[in-house]
Amino acid sequence: MQYLPDYKDLVARQFETYMTQHNYNADQIRFLRAVQSVFLQKRHLETADLFDAPAIVGFGQDAVERWFTEREMKEIVMFTNKLAI
Repeated sequence: MQYLPDYKDLVARQFETYMTQHNYNADQIRFLRAVQSVFLQKRHLETADLFDAPAIVGFGQDAVERWFTEREMKEIVMFTNKLAI
């Protein structure tokens, strides 16, 4: 039987692909890694999570608005919705 990656590995690969397809800076990538962690815990993501999830709060107040446009925020949530189980 072939090796089937577990969900965590699948999500990690998808996030890596997503981040490499965009021209994100180091702060944005660190933030997206925290988003990945939140997503793996909850198995879904809502826009509010980008502002107040415990793993996100450490980045400072409204960090997502400093590093991402409103369109990019929506795109991140739509991306994670494709991964939701």
